[in-house]
Amino acid sequence: MEDQNKEIVVNIGNYDGEKPIEVIYRNGEAAPQPAPLATKAPESINVEGVISTPLDWLEKRVGTIDQLTANIKVDRENMKITLTVNERDFYTKSKIVGTVAFTDTYTRFGINDGTIGWLPAKLGQFLRLNRGVFTDRQECMTLVSKLKNFTAKAKAEIQKQRDPSGSTADVYRQEVESNLPKSFTVNVAIFKGTAKEAIEVEFDHYLKDGEVFLQLVSPGANELTESYRDQCIDTVLNKIREIAPDIAILEV
Repeated sequence: MEDQNKEIVVNIGNYDGEKPIEVIYRNGEAAPQPAPLATKAPESINVEGVISTPLDWLEKRVGTIDQLTANIKVDRENMKITLTVNERDFYTKSKIVGTVAFTDTYTRFGINDGTIGWLPAKLGQFLRLNRGVFTDRQECMTLVSKLKNFTAKAKAEIQKQRDPSGSTADVYRQEVESNLPKSFTVNVAIFKGTAKEAIEVEFDHYLKDGEVFLQLVSPGANELTESYRDQCIDTVLNKIREIAPDIAILEV
């Protein structure tokens, strides 16, 4: 009640009294001010792509970084280049990774992959489904037939010998050497983005739990892999040195 009886004095300049003036008095609390937006930490950038990705990034952004706080790690064994920028800043440190990638077809064959062993019949089925990689399809079907009959023939030979001193491993080895071709040729691209190559593939084998497993090996493919890997990596590194000479390049 006391607040309602308070007088308010309003001074209006240059008022001559001819027209009434409406004065609106608002009583109450002002609306609260919105809370300030929370400060967020800068976000780092992490990108993975093909082997030229670090170079592609630098070509567009080299003017925005401090080369002395950047580095490039080269992992030839895993065919990878990793560019790190803002290496001393926890929040803005970013990595751009480029990798030489095998094609899906080459990977499925398991060539030169010591972790992959094929049961002969399974390998035969796989080759039949992928006969398009053979130049001579008749050669493919002949090989498929030998692989599908491989285990049965080997076990029959073991039973026929019935020699307690005989070695199962020797029988399987003889079957591999005498009934399977020394090698066969497939046309596949080893790396993504490259042309198909004629690759000579040989058989190796091992025994596990009484079963024989075949492995596919190719010295030629191994040579191509090492040559192409080094060629790709060195080409990218040389171009990076041209546009960003102060970035440290480390072989790991």
